[in-house]
Amino acid sequence: MCGSWQSAALRGAAALLAALLLHLGDGGAGGGGSVAQASVAEDRLLEFVRQVEVKVDSAVEAVKDVASQGAAEGPDAAAGRDLVEEVCEVVEANFADARNAGYSRAAWLELKERMLARPLRDRAAAHNAIRELLAQLRDPYTRFVPAADFAAMRKYDVSGVGLNLGTAEEFANKTGLALPEGRPSSSQAAAEGVWVLGLIRGSAADAAGLQQGDQLLELDGAALGGQSPFAVASLLQGQEGEEAGRGLGLEGAPVRKFDGSEQRLTLQRPVRVLQSPVSERLEGGAGGERVGVIKLANFNARAQRDTLAAVQRLQAAGAGRLVLDLRDNRGGLVSEGIEVARLFLDGDALVVRTEGRARASSAPITAPGPAATAAPLVVLVDGHTASASEILAGALQDNCRAVLAGSRTYGKGLIQSVYELSDGSGLVLTVGKYVTPSGTDIDREGLRPDFRAQPGAAAADQAIHACRVRRAMAPAPAAAAAQQAQQAATRPPGL
Repeated sequence: MCGSWQSAALRGAAALLAALLLHLGDGGAGGGGSVAQASVAEDRLLEFVRQVEVKVDSAVEAVKDVASQGAAEGPDAAAGRDLVEEVCEVVEANFADARNAGYSRAAWLELKERMLARPLRDRAAAHNAIRELLAQLRDPYTRFVPAADFAAMRKYDVSGVGLNLGTAEEFANKTGLALPEGRPSSSQAAAEGVWVLGLIRGSAADAAGLQQGDQLLELDGAALGGQSPFAVASLLQGQEGEEAGRGLGLEGAPVRKFDGSEQRLTLQRPVRVLQSPVSERLEGGAGGERVGVIKLANFNARAQRDTLAAVQRLQAAGAGRLVLDLRDNRGGLVSEGIEVARLFLDGDALVVRTEGRARASSAPITAPGPAATAAPLVVLVDGHTASASEILAGALQDNCRAVLAGSRTYGKGLIQSVYELSDGSGLVLTVGKYVTPSGTDIDREGLRPDFRAQPGAAAADQAIHACRVRRAMAPAPAAAAAQQAQQAATRPPGL
């Protein structure tokens, strides 16, 4: 017991030190060339905390090993060893060494065998062994989450009712299960419809009888054909201020079950309290032209819908140009960042690509269009513009849809997936990274703006014209992506 208390205290001290250092260094993060360095420094501090945690846990385990020499393994030893193997298998199948820290599958398997050869008396010893294994990946964002903490993480729910939604193609890719019998098999048809990828036990969706593999057909009496899973998740939340108890339509919603049958279910929706991340104002521009400014503070489930409403209101008020302010926007829901990008892009424009080891890796994410507006656009960024904000800004810049003004962005482009383990604990694992349409690696590098300060209309238009000329002379995005995929396929085995 004493060892556990000391371990927790020392790990807490390390985390506190890292948090203090991050706070002290935060003030300089917005300063031009120091942004990438701030990103690297923050990552190193996170890695430092992970390494300290592992060293403390290892020391405590060593003391326990000495004290328990000759004693038989506890009843949880076999389960602990199985858990270590389970984590190793997830890492082997999905981990992406996105920052080239030196991951080798052969070295990982050797480390796994050494770890399993050690005595694992109980579940706590297995958890410590897992932390030690993950630390060898040298990835600051990959981590083990104890069961109690993981239960709290699972409560975060975009839909508000306990549903994880996706297309049929995403269902097959993310669950590893075959599509239900009689469902569309072509890539085009498989992308249609909204499917239940998973749900939280005890949630409103669970109580209504929804199950993994179900397909939502209607919502509030309206067919969901053509709706994205992101849009449906937002609709499920209802309007802010609605009374609790409203269901999926007056008589319930038709749902196609995994076996092909249809049922009508009534799903109770809670009162939604979600602040809008969008604010707007109308300014005067040169020559009397009016400029609409949209400040987007973060990407919650209202980001796309409220940005669209702001665009429509500003243009109705006479705005001929738009400014999208992403300064100090550290991200949020990546799906919402992609949906906001689609408001300004059309013609099957490429929004972002993902690179990783999953079956859907290097998959392009496009904007089917049409765009909600063709008004000239300037995007304001700074050293705190990160993650989903960088995906949005990179898509608009690379497609010559907007110019960026300000300082270099933060540089956070890693993709994490969360895996639930057999004992109720969790694993957060880096599985890939985001790349802009032109191939810029967002992670750590960030985006270089076109202007240091907000440009005038003539300068912005000239920059957009020059961008389109360069783009017309460059290889098509699809050809470039195919070339990069071919180069990746010829690399030596490993990661």
